[in-house]
Amino acid sequence: MLQRLYTQLPDFARPSHPLMRYSLLRRLRRQSLTIQALRLIFVLLTAGALIFVGYQIATNNGTTPLDTPEPLDSVFLVLYWPLCGIQLLLRIFALTTTVGVISAETQRGTWDTLKVTTNGARLLLKARWAAVFYRLWAVLTALLLIRVFFIVVALINLSKFQGRYLDLLLSGTTPLGQPNISTDMQVVAGIVIMAMMMTASLLAPFTAIAFDAGLGMFIGTLTRGRFIGVLGQLLLILIRVGITIFVLWLTWQILSFSSVFGPSATTAPGTALIDNQPIAWVSAFAGLVEGDLNLSLLNLDRVQVLWADIEYGVFLGIAALGYVLLQAALANGLVLWAGRRAANADKF
Repeated sequence: MLQRLYTQLPDFARPSHPLMRYSLLRRLRRQSLTIQALRLIFVLLTAGALIFVGYQIATNNGTTPLDTPEPLDSVFLVLYWPLCGIQLLLRIFALTTTVGVISAETQRGTWDTLKVTTNGARLLLKARWAAVFYRLWAVLTALLLIRVFFIVVALINLSKFQGRYLDLLLSGTTPLGQPNISTDMQVVAGIVIMAMMMTASLLAPFTAIAFDAGLGMFIGTLTRGRFIGVLGQLLLILIRVGITIFVLWLTWQILSFSSVFGPSATTAPGTALIDNQPIAWVSAFAGLVEGDLNLSLLNLDRVQVLWADIEYGVFLGIAALGYVLLQAALANGLVLWAGRRAANADKF
């Protein structure tokens, strides 16, 4: 099965490609069985700690019970903030591991040889970009499975009220609420939007990491010297963390969290953002695509707030899908651009 999957990949992204094999085996040689066992123990302990922290946040340090209409929704509340933290760490990893590719090969004395080889520099950058996904495959698989679980929970919730729950979500929304459109058209539109939301949520972690890895690769072609490269990595980390925290804060305001980290309140969202509908829409969109990577689109309680309290909020899922597709295209463009710059022997 894996062999069939590999055959669908470009040549440079296959494990059998010489440059990809070089990138992966060089890393594996540095890992003994002891190191791998310690890493597994560390991952398990970290996962347990994150779940505990997520439970404490979701319950306001144990003072608020996880009171949700559907018991399975409690899993979302507990895992939400840990998942946001893990996704942020993955994006930082993608940025920092690709920005120093050229400087690392220069220190090993292999860069000059690669430059004079036909397409050697371009293929190396492409292979190292694709290698990010091989190094993160376990975490990405876990994120994908968790999101699939949230989708299953959402589908179970949609079956409530004799299958009319989707109609209730759409009622009163702009512009899909009645009497704006007929009931039949409302159902069709709701199903299509739900499908696009779920697709965007499944793709978001992969396109975000692909974009950040491509961005790091391109920035690596702009910097020279180890000291400048380290400063560039620190600056990229600060920018990525700052953007994520800011857009998540916007999401907290839109969804009216009862505290900075706590669960959603039952009261209406704060008027500072929600009264200005265009700003509210843009803020919610930014929080989804650059904050929690569309996780909130998999929780129907949050979807209800986004649809009911924000004009044209029902189109946030469609916009999110367009964003992840654009992100994928930009990631590919950044890698190609970095490859063309790296192929120019006068640049380095």
